[in-house]
Amino acid sequence: MKFYCLHEGYYQGIQERIDLLNNACKLSGIKFNSIDSLTCDYSSLPRLNRGDILYNVGRGSETLESLLINKSTTTFYIENPKYISYNSDTIKYSMVHEKNGLPAPKTIFSISPDRRNLEKYIKYLGGFPIILKSIGSTRGIGTIKIESWQSLISIIDYLFSDRQTSFIMREFIPNAKGCRMIVLGDKVIASAEFKMNKNDFRNAVIESEVEYYNRKYTKNLEEIAVKASHLANTSFSGVDFLEDELGNFYLLEINFPCGFQNLIQTCCIDIPDEMVKFLIKKSENDL
Repeated sequence: MKFYCLHEGYYQGIQERIDLLNNACKLSGIKFNSIDSLTCDYSSLPRLNRGDILYNVGRGSETLESLLINKSTTTFYIENPKYISYNSDTIKYSMVHEKNGLPAPKTIFSISPDRRNLEKYIKYLGGFPIILKSIGSTRGIGTIKIESWQSLISIIDYLFSDRQTSFIMREFIPNAKGCRMIVLGDKVIASAEFKMNKNDFRNAVIESEVEYYNRKYTKNLEEIAVKASHLANTSFSGVDFLEDELGNFYLLEINFPCGFQNLIQTCCIDIPDEMVKFLIKKSENDL
């Protein structure tokens, strides 16, 4: 049994995730291999055997993951896909969640410059302010808060002038607190609250500046998090909620892969060790 950990370069937090999983594999006696999709030799890729573990630790590397995965590879996927789609696009999961009735901010998943439809969308979303979010964006980059009709149409006209980026339109939740849950298998193994930045409505532009506080949530909310993860075909994810001033929760997105390292000390749980043990057990059951 070998653990193959994929990544695409070294953006914020990736090396830390790799090191944590490497240490967890050493404790479990598993050989660990990290592969950078930007520098690996595609003419001589490893062939994964039955029981070998494959995990893409960050955004990117979909081509490499698609080439390495097979029916017998052990992964966090509930059913191994034949190929891996663009994993930076969390909007596809939001569409599945909406179709299954999970509580989420009202969303328009496809927008155009048509003024008549834009007026209907603003009314449907409850009026200004509203959120524009670029598909595939991360850490708040590409998420725009629109305060007025004049701002909306000027920004929409600009965005559609080159058609390089697709956007969704979403209801704005005021005075919100954030919630991150780590789902593993059929349960939430760690959960934390984080305060929204007073000077920036986005919650994770600079991950190191986000302060997490250990918090236990209701069984019902945890069940929603697990269902959201499973609907996205994964048994491991970071599920994000927004909580408004009345205590209502809105499913914002699920992240797979996700950053888990900030919740290790906050929640006093060795998340990478739990991840590796879960995958080992799944691998042994599949043999």
